[in-house]
Amino acid sequence: MKLDSQVIEGFVRVFLAPRMDATKAIPNFHRTLWEDFCSDHKKICHAAPRGTAKTTAVTFSCTLASVLFRDRDFVVLVSKTEGQVVRFLANIKTELLVNEELRAQFGVSRFIKDTETEIVVEMKDGHQFCIIVRGSEQEVRGLQWNGKRPNLIVIDDAEGAEQVMNPQRREKFRNWLFNDLLPAGSEYCKVRMVGTVLHMDSALE
Repeated sequence: MKLDSQVIEGFVRVFLAPRMDATKAIPNFHRTLWEDFCSDHKKICHAAPRGTAKTTAVTFSCTLASVLFRDRDFVVLVSKTEGQVVRFLANIKTELLVNEELRAQFGVSRFIKDTETEIVVEMKDGHQFCIIVRGSEQEVRGLQWNGKRPNLIVIDDAEGAEQVMNPQRREKFRNWLFNDLLPAGSEYCKVRMVGTVLHMDSALE
């Protein structure tokens, strides 16, 4: 199913929001994120201050919607450290394991692979999807699953405050981003990058 912002908003309202600690009105900024996430543009980047729930809106909600509505089936999540991005995957995994309404509606059957850094999930009709995670500057060249390269890359706060203060480290990250990570996707891969600008010479800026 081709995603649009209204589909994602409905998905969040029905399946995700009731399980969140403090349910609030959906901000218009999230609708903007969802609209751009669903755009046909291959590469889109959003910068916003901390506290705007970018990770919840994009890395969590949009990734789940993308694989469950079968818009994408091979996703790479990236953040500044492996430890941080592992937590992002753990939150997604929790919904796929314990959200009974979501599991029933979308036909989630079983985990074929389940590690801290990679999951492969099979649906009741045999359809599968894969989500893997990487920290900044980890090896991403040659990523493949079922003979295909990633068709969605989500980059969330991939630069650290200490890292951006050093010009050599800023350049090293930029080289990795443009020469390793972005080319790792398939011809049809979408890249969505969100974060907070930590330096005017940061890759995000």
